[in-house]
Amino acid sequence: MARTTKHAPAPPQPAAADKLQPEPVSDAELDGFSDSDAEPSGAADEQPQPAAAGHTIRPQQPARRSGAKKQAARTDLSGIIYISRLPHGFHERELSTYFAQFGDIKQVRLARNKKTGNSRHYAFIEFANPDDAVVAQETMHNYLLMGHLLQVSVLPKGRTIEKLYKHKKRVHKENSIKDPARTQRRADAAHAARMQKLRDAGIDFKW
Repeated sequence: MARTTKHAPAPPQPAAADKLQPEPVSDAELDGFSDSDAEPSGAADEQPQPAAAGHTIRPQQPARRSGAKKQAARTDLSGIIYISRLPHGFHERELSTYFAQFGDIKQVRLARNKKTGNSRHYAFIEFANPDDAVVAQETMHNYLLMGHLLQVSVLPKGRTIEKLYKHKKRVHKENSIKDPARTQRRADAAHAARMQKLRDAGIDFKW
């Protein structure tokens, strides 16, 4: 009986040269990723590798948000940030000093109680540059400050804080005396009544 011999399969042919070339990048993609972070080292040298069966495998790139979309989202925001859960003692001076690290500040408004003038633990800060407001919000949101977890958000474009200005004018308002003579008479009468009480108690007090 004749012996049959098995022939080894022929080695796979390498992929065509045109399959090893990366796909061309359009101008729109270049514009979209032009302001993104730099790629990791070696990412630009990655080439699609042919598999054993001759298929081309291309590494999957992570999805990135277009820089143009980021810029469009920022144009819908104002330069005013709203901060809540402020700790006790963190008032206008402290807010101006602390948030000045993010950019130039136009104004700071702290909400206060209309009667006592005490802080209501939320404030508004307006930056000269709206981009600085976005950076401040991204940095300080959920930031632990003096035992308080700050909540920071950027107001939409067109929003203002006139209502807070009205409250600000009422704080520590100096009331002028309408009738000085009447006020003086009432003060003298109250003083005479106190002196009479002291004399009735046997206390000789001269003021």
